This record gives sequence, structure tokens and C-alpha cells, in this order.
Amino acid sequence: MIKKTWALAAAAALLAAPAAAQGDIETICDQFAGTPGSRAERCGMVAQAVDAAQPQLGILMAGGNPTLGTASTGGVRLGMIPRVSLTGRINVVGARMPDIRQASEDETKEFSIPTPAIGANLAMGLTQGISVAPAIGGFGAIDLLASVSVLPLELVGDDFGNNAFSWGAGARVGLIRESFVMPGVSVSLMYRSLGDVKFGTVCAGTETPSVVAPDDPSRRTCNAQGDFGEIDLGLDNWSARAAVSKRLLGLGLTAGVGYDRFETSADFAFALPPTAGNREVIRFTDVAVDNDRWSAFVNGSFTILFGSLVAELGWMQGSDPIQGFPSTSDFDPNEGTFFGSIGARLSL
Repeated sequence: MIKKTWALAAAAALLAAPAAAQGDIETICDQFAGTPGSRAERCGMVAQAVDAAQPQLGILMAGGNPTLGTASTGGVRLGMIPRVSLTGRINVVGARMPDIRQASEDETKEFSIPTPAIGANLAMGLTQGISVAPAIGGFGAIDLLASVSVLPLELVGDDFGNNAFSWGAGARVGLIRESFVMPGVSVSLMYRSLGDVKFGTVCAGTETPSVVAPDDPSRRTCNAQGDFGEIDLGLDNWSARAAVSKRLLGLGLTAGVGYDRFETSADFAFALPPTAGNREVIRFTDVAVDNDRWSAFVNGSFTILFGSLVAELGWMQGSDPIQGFPSTSDFDPNEGTFFGSIGARLSL
């Protein structure tokens, strides 16, 4: 009878333990629903931080316009040398998410910080396109696009990890090339990849196998204090843009809309209140995080000869909260995110 009772208890503990294998951020915390203590609330808040951080990091890398200050394709020069446009830019996002540094689930505050990225964009004319009428040309013109950027996390704050790097490649297709009488109109598609970004540390000391579930690698015991939660994620981003631009006497205006698909396999962890000087840490690995976002942006530029100074302002939509995220939090996932850029472009 004792052996049977022990076997049932062990099976129940195994079923209650979180799985370390890949899951989905929307439902990963469902396993804690109805359990005693604060597991469900803490899991929901840290999972929401992952879900909020991913698209904000993505739009920080992508920005709005892939070539600041213009929507017109460059075309091709006469001869073998293509037209080239090189842009240096600084992107900034008003990043915001649940504050996973806090010590209590009763203090569900919002953490916000302006986050910069420093990067460069290259556009190179591949094909000239065709003219559909006098002064209406560039239909079907193709530019190759490339981007590199760095997220200087070491300058943002001690709560973040090392600097993260991003690269991207894609193409822009012209519908109309800008002329004296016509605006420039184009659509573009780019793929970008961002390296790992870390925020928070749940255990500032040594982790050992859990006293409660020593055979479960996702449950650990920590002998020191730390943050409420921690997240670790990179991302893949597909960004589509449609834009229109027009210049007059050196002053230019560009407006556009964007659609982004963000994909991530994230790791995150949260800590339970300490017991006898130790904290139980629950970890998840390879959690799937997928988000889609619409955005809108506007650029203002000033051009002299081959150089342009450009400023951009944009907005990206929010989303519904994930399951288990407490409605008492100061953080509202439905609110959108503002982003902006300043840069200089050289066109040859």
C-alpha cells in the first residue's frame, strides 16, 4: 500500500512539473492554473515580458523605411556601375514590458526605457525598370537591400546582457520612380536576424537540483537572491513595407505602412518566494514566440546634392495579453509602441 501511494505521488509530481521541451508562449503557463502559491501569476508576467519584448526588439532593428528618406528605387547608371545609396542611422524604440526585476507579484509595474540601435543600410540598383508613359518610369525596377546594426545593451543598463548584433537582406521593387511631376512608390521585403538579448537574472548565486523535484532539470534551487524573472531571446524577422515619397526644393516627405512577422525560440525563468533562505527557480527552454504587427511611419528629409539628412517617426500596434497575465498590471499589452530614427544618406 505504501509503495502504491508513493508511486501515485511521484506520478502526480511529474505531471505537475513544467516541461523543459518546446512549448508555445500563449499557453506555456496553463499548467500552473489552479495550483497553490504564485506560480501562475509569476509565469504569466515573465511570459508576457517575452511576448512584449520580441516585436519591440524586431522593430528596433527594422525601423520603418528600409532606406531613410525615400521610397524611390535608384535605377541603374549607364555603364557597369550601379546606383548605390548608403545610410547611417540610429533607431530608437520606447521599449516597455512588465517589470520582471520586481520582488513581488503584487507589484506588477511597467518597465520602460528608450532603447537605441546603431546601424547602416545599403541599397543597390539592380534593374532600371520600364517607362509606362512620359515622366512615369521605374515600373518593375529592383534594388537589392542590406542592413547591419548593433544593439548597445552594455550602454542601456546593468539589467541587460552583452551587445546584440543584427543583419538583414532583401529587395525593393519600384512601382513609380520619383520625378519632377511624380512621387516615388515602392514595396520591399527584408529578412533580418538578431542575436541573443538577455534581461534579468533570477539567480545571482549557485543553482542546484530542486529539493522538491531533483530529477526535473527545469526546476532548480538557488542559494542567493536575484530578479523576479529573466528572459533570453533572439529573433527572425520578415518585414514588408509599402511607401511613397516626394521631394520639392530639397525638402522631402515619405510615408508608408509596414507588416512584420517575428519568430523566436526563447528561454525564460521565474523565481518563487524564498523558503529557508533558498529560492525555487522554474526554467523553460525553446519556447515558441510568434507575433505579427502592423506599423506606420513618416520621414522628413533635407537634401543637398548627393547627401540627405533624415528623421523618422513611426508607430507599431500592440496585441492582446497572453493567457495568465494578470489584469492588475500597470503594463497594457494593447498599447502600441513608438519608434523613430535619425540618419544621413549618401546617394551616388
